[in-house]
Amino acid sequence: MGSEKVSGAETRPTSLDDTWRGSPDRPAAGERQLLAGRYEILALLGAGSMGTVYRARDLELDEVVALKVLRRDLVDSPASLELFRREVRLSRRVTHRNVARVFDIGEHEGERLLTMELVEGESLGQALAREGAFAVPRALAVALAIAEGLGGAHEAGVVHRDLKPDNVLLARDGRVVITDFGVARAIAGAGGAGQTFNGLVGTPAYMAPEQIEGRPDVDARADIYALGALISELLTGERVWGGASPFVPERLEGPAPDPRAGKPGLPAALAELVMRCLACKREQRPATVAEVAGDLAALAASCDAGAATDLPPSHRRTSEPALPADTDKTIAVLSFRNAGPAEDDYLASELTDDLIDALSMTHGLRVRARSTLLRFRDTGTALDAREIGAEVGVEAILEGSVRRAPGVVRMTLRLIGVADGFQLWAKRFERAERDVLAINDEAARSIAQALGVSERTSVRAPPTDPRVVDLYLRGRYEYRKFWPDSLRRGLALLQEALALSPDDPSLLAAVAGALSRLSFYDEGSLDAARAAAERAVTAAPEAGEPYLALGSVLFQTGDCPGAVRALREAAHLAPGLAEAHSALGRLLTEIGAVDEGIRRIEAALQLDPEVQLAHSELSRAAALLGRWEESAAHGEQLLRQSLFGFWLLETRLVLWQQRSYRGVPYVASAEYREALGREGGKLADAPRQVLAVLTDGRLPEGAVDLRELAQTHRNGVRGRLYLLQMAAEVHGFLGDRERVLAAIEDAAASGLIDRLWLESCPLLADVRADPRYRSAHAEVVRYTDSILAAYRAP
Repeated sequence: MGSEKVSGAETRPTSLDDTWRGSPDRPAAGERQLLAGRYEILALLGAGSMGTVYRARDLELDEVVALKVLRRDLVDSPASLELFRREVRLSRRVTHRNVARVFDIGEHEGERLLTMELVEGESLGQALAREGAFAVPRALAVALAIAEGLGGAHEAGVVHRDLKPDNVLLARDGRVVITDFGVARAIAGAGGAGQTFNGLVGTPAYMAPEQIEGRPDVDARADIYALGALISELLTGERVWGGASPFVPERLEGPAPDPRAGKPGLPAALAELVMRCLACKREQRPATVAEVAGDLAALAASCDAGAATDLPPSHRRTSEPALPADTDKTIAVLSFRNAGPAEDDYLASELTDDLIDALSMTHGLRVRARSTLLRFRDTGTALDAREIGAEVGVEAILEGSVRRAPGVVRMTLRLIGVADGFQLWAKRFERAERDVLAINDEAARSIAQALGVSERTSVRAPPTDPRVVDLYLRGRYEYRKFWPDSLRRGLALLQEALALSPDDPSLLAAVAGALSRLSFYDEGSLDAARAAAERAVTAAPEAGEPYLALGSVLFQTGDCPGAVRALREAAHLAPGLAEAHSALGRLLTEIGAVDEGIRRIEAALQLDPEVQLAHSELSRAAALLGRWEESAAHGEQLLRQSLFGFWLLETRLVLWQQRSYRGVPYVASAEYREALGREGGKLADAPRQVLAVLTDGRLPEGAVDLRELAQTHRNGVRGRLYLLQMAAEVHGFLGDRERVLAAIEDAAASGLIDRLWLESCPLLADVRADPRYRSAHAEVVRYTDSILAAYRAP
């Protein structure tokens, strides 16, 4: 494929792997793709079943337009192309203010282009996903505007055939605008090329029965049916038919559900109008959309006129941070190639993760970690954006390379759209080493704009001293390895950097996080960790990572209500920060809010499949809930991440199942047994005892009392609680009720929050009727209820 030029640079790469196997010093491609020698792509607006929509500049007229690139298979024959042209000509006759104007059609290297009026705002589908049901006056105002737009189109002889929330835009100026007139009709006549559902054209949830039946004489009354389904969704927040197949008898023969079932108290006249629009037989529907508009206008007049014309409210902060939404733009970041010597591998690795962190501070953008794409890195063949994007489920992919030269760092970045392989943005940076992290902030802003999202919700002030930058990147590289030896190395590097730049919030947060993790092993200082985290929050109150660090510290100190508030703030400020969602999810799962906790951990894995402890917690939770197959599946994922982490959990789960193997030695990984001799310090006594009782059915001679060992753990409560829980499990396996109860009482007194474990671990079943257990359980319930209240509080 050839390419067009912007500023004399090639803009259509042949593969994503160009910079990986090309010269590291090759010129960066131009920032924008140019189509048909006329349309410069400015941003990706969205992708759907019919094609991809971009914000684009028409260079010939110097206007910004919406540019739809149709899926090639939809217009791949002369007959379908001619029908498409005819329908576009017909759609241009519609000039109603509630219908997006169609301007022109074009072609670029086999791709068919359609330019339309650009409507600044969001789709009705996005608004419904974020807000749920609309208030009745607002729903009526939106429905009336849609009906009036449909009326204008029908008067011009144009039927939509695919009306749905994603094809309705809520403009910033208050207009409600329908898009994509004529496209469905053109596809319908393409002899099956554009059929979207079992040979049908349209979206199943909004299709009229005659469309489902494939009748050739579909007319304007199909749009009235879709309008009824849309109004019902506006009022209830739910689709009329949900996920049901369009071929079930209720869809084709029976009456539609009454919206009052989902929203009691709706005006009877409004509910009846919706149900008339949704009549199975089209002759029983209103004869024209003008009739529907008249009824809606009369109903709107009976409501508060001021409320009816209000613009959609801005997204307000709630107590619970939102999970990544289905309407978010999705991007995956390939691990940057190190174009320099091997000793600079850490630089490419950490700059990749730092850019992911910077991108995660943008609302409306879901960032997949580079680990998502590691399997594509060294395939030895050219990589195609469409194939990769389809496999990992993203709309865009970012790739790049890094090279350090004396005193400078060079980065080449390229953003590729998955739907059609177009280059959305590209740039080459060459900056002094002190400015290397500032490159990522600049790149993140440009990438967000190229993806049509630009609301940064968190800010950063990266270090600029080149010595500090290098120490910071090296320290984080070690810190991410997680285990004690690497944590110690990472902390030493980070503390050296902090000595050079004592007020830097990124360094303060990183030092606090490392000290917090080491406290689990009874190392470091939680006082120093808390002081560093609080200083980071003060220095950067709009950034997510300082609150993540503070939440981690408070979690280790046993202040779980404070921890949940800090983690909630981290997830709110940086919705793409996987570790914040994961930590919050683990805490919620332990305190008994299991479903919500699991959803948040799964959201963290969507952002970063390698986020630490996520698969471990999901496997543990599933086992406690008796879902052993699900537990094993997460265990397999954990094994890919950490051999030691897998066996640490695996031996515990075997203990829960009380499988002593009756004289057959329990076989654990030799590497795991060896690692127990060097990892975890005194905490390793617990898994060593588990191995002993699994292998021999008893504790070894001279075994340390884990309950006594827990009392020597002075640096935070999480390590102490781990030892006490393991003591209860080991003695539960051995049938020693007294020691089980003593360990549970000590744990409750130390601030145990693991209500899921306390109530579900099979090794504790024999003591749950004991008054001592009930007293300890009541203490844990009181504490966990206070944590959940802190999470729910405004």
